[in-house]
Amino acid sequence: MLLAGEAEHAELRDAIGLLRETSFLTEAGRADQAVAALEHRPQPEVIVLAQSRPGVVPPRTLERLRRLAPLAGIVSLLGSWCEGQARAWRPAAGEHRLYWYEFPSWWARQLAYCRAGRCPDWARMEGARSQEPGARQKGGLTSEPTPRNSRGLIAISTSQMEVFAALADVLLQQGFASAWQSPGKPVTLHGATAGVWEGGQLDDCEADRLAAFCRQLVCDGAPVVTLLDFPRRDRCQRAREAGAVAVLGKPWLSADLVYTLEQLVRRHETGDLAAAPARAA
Repeated sequence: MLLAGEAEHAELRDAIGLLRETSFLTEAGRADQAVAALEHRPQPEVIVLAQSRPGVVPPRTLERLRRLAPLAGIVSLLGSWCEGQARAWRPAAGEHRLYWYEFPSWWARQLAYCRAGRCPDWARMEGARSQEPGARQKGGLTSEPTPRNSRGLIAISTSQMEVFAALADVLLQQGFASAWQSPGKPVTLHGATAGVWEGGQLDDCEADRLAAFCRQLVCDGAPVVTLLDFPRRDRCQRAREAGAVAVLGKPWLSADLVYTLEQLVRRHETGDLAAAPARAA
């Protein structure tokens, strides 16, 4: 695997740290240095381009990388300044884009595919997967479905019934039952396997509600996943301080949400901290 771009940017450092821990990683520095590196070494399976803002990796440099390594998957790891329609730009052929807060769940799922001998997203044929970070569905899986498992009951806290219905539909396909919990009100069910809390930018009021939801579910030992609108780094930290185990951005990728819940439930049931991850080339 080859990494280029802003590898030391504060917003991207957790994702980069995860790559360093779980992959055989070569770091090339700037994107133009990656071009030089490819001219003198075997082609990598994946090229990761770390970019805090649009334009860090110029289109002409990306095209040169594509020509030098035509079989490599290209993953653009994006910072928060890359969000929004006003800052959007068309992806290059074969480019897979992920915001920094999406990357950990997505990467864990790709490693699971590799361990199982399945095709990771970066190696799929063009058109077989969504390429835009914002191209998400709130109902139905947008990637290969995870194996069906009967995992129990998921408590879902959201103010919008449409969101609950979309989440419940996705979870039902994977063997989870769901129960709606009104935000700000005491959790009325017991025995939940996990919880999903949906909010916005996690202001003071939302943070209090999330903390109350987490406290009530923790009594049953149930981990909580939080869904936030384009979360910033400080919002993710605030969610974890409130008791959430994982934070995903909205719009979410359903396959990543399901995979995250399945892993948290498995760890809770077995008391296992998870096996050592596979390493990507």
